[in-house]
Amino acid sequence: MLKNNLCYYVIGVLAMILCGCETTRSIDENYLIINDIAIVSQDDNPNVLTLKIQGDYAESAWGIKEINHEIIKNTIVLTGTLVSEGKGAFEYSVNVPPDVDIVKINDRILWTRPEAM
Repeated sequence: MLKNNLCYYVIGVLAMILCGCETTRSIDENYLIINDIAIVSQDDNPNVLTLKIQGDYAESAWGIKEINHEIIKNTIVLTGTLVSEGKGAFEYSVNVPPDVDIVKINDRILWTRPEAM
């Protein structure tokens, strides 16, 4: 009897561990659909722009878990993590300082400063 209960307990714990694990991977820009990029000015600092990026991730089994960014030279590079069965729609805002001319995700350019062209 004790042996049977222990087996059920072990099976239950293993099932919870397996179901609770998330599978993640990086964003593939081929499935990224950008619906809108709005420029929102900052009242407190007119030299800094805020870009509001809205879009969808069109790979059926994956959705965006999080988006991050880093500044490399004159470029803001967006990166992100996907999660299986996550939501596909996303919205992300990023502040663009005056010395940044390009915003991109992986190798895909999303926005360039008009003066930089």
